[in-house]
This record gives sequence, structure tokens and C-alpha cells, in this order.
Amino acid sequence: MIRIQLRYLPNLITCIRFILIAPILWALLKKSYPFAFYLFLIAGLSDGLDGLLARFFGWTTHLGALLDPLADKLLLMGSFIVLAYLNQIPLWLTALVIGRDIWIMGGALIYRYWVGPLDYKPVWISKLNTFLQLVLVTLLIIRLAFFAFSDRIIQHLVAAVFVTTLLSFVQYTWVWARHAVFYLKVGAKNPKRELS
Repeated sequence: MIRIQLRYLPNLITCIRFILIAPILWALLKKSYPFAFYLFLIAGLSDGLDGLLARFFGWTTHLGALLDPLADKLLLMGSFIVLAYLNQIPLWLTALVIGRDIWIMGGALIYRYWVGPLDYKPVWISKLNTFLQLVLVTLLIIRLAFFAFSDRIIQHLVAAVFVTTLLSFVQYTWVWARHAVFYLKVGAKNPKRELS
């Protein structure tokens, strides 16, 4: 009985991360930057912890596989929007990042509806893009909360996020289009494809 309950511990931790999103964004808007940083740090540690528990003990679930990246995505998207409002991130970069995410989610839904099930893993450039987004947001919150540092670091990160966002957009579009064309040509029923 205890084993069954522990299996869902990573999902519980992920739910806590969902709960933290609103306070983090509110703290940023209210300019309570140190508080926002500590909450953001807790959210980041919880992300690492639930992933570690899921992999090490095999406590993985289909719900967790859906909720974990969704929590990360909502936190990053919300942080980008608020930091853009605070004039810390260029508005055009925020629009690009959010537009890319909407494009990918919309593309996945369209593929699922018109083509078939799609089992996928994030492409490597997408993982790099998410990492760079996280670093950019973290450094901006640290700068707001504690101390200033060279703008050049932020400028390089903005450029890196811009490039990897475009590349991941192109790669996802290309891979999904290729799989859709293959499916339509062979007429396979309920194909399962992996993005790699």
C-alpha cells in the first residue's frame, strides 16, 4: 500500500510546482524580487527532485509525463511575460518564445487529429533552448533581487535563446511534416513516430 502511494510522490511534487507559479509571478510583479528568487529556486529544486525520484525508483506515470513538462513550460512562459513587462526581456523575444511553444503544441494536436498518435522525445536543440531560457530567467531574477552584473552576459543569452528557438521551431516543423508525409504515403494505421 505504501509502495503504491510513494509511486505518485513525483506527481505531488510537480503539483507543488504548479502551485508555486502564481506566487512567483506575483512576487515579480510586486517587485519582491528576493522572495520571487527563493520561490523560483524551490520550483527548480522540485523539478530536479521529481525527475530524480521518477527515474531512480521507476515511479513514472503517464500523468507525470504530461504534467512535468507542462509545469516547466507554464513557469517559463509566465516568467518571460512578466520579465518582458518589467522591461528585462525584449518583447519580441517573448513573443517568439511563446509563439514557438504555441506552434509546437498546436502542431502536436493537429498531427494527433489528422495523422495519428505521436510518441516523441524532445529534440536536442529544444532541450538546449529550454535550458538557455531557464538560465536567462534565473540570471535576470538574481540581477533584480541581489546584484547587477554585465549586460553583455544577458545580451549573449538573449541571442542564444533567439537562435535556438528558431532552430527548434524549424526542426520540429520539419520532423513532424516528414512523418506526416510518410504516414499519408504508406497509409499506415495509427503510426507511432519518435522525434529524434
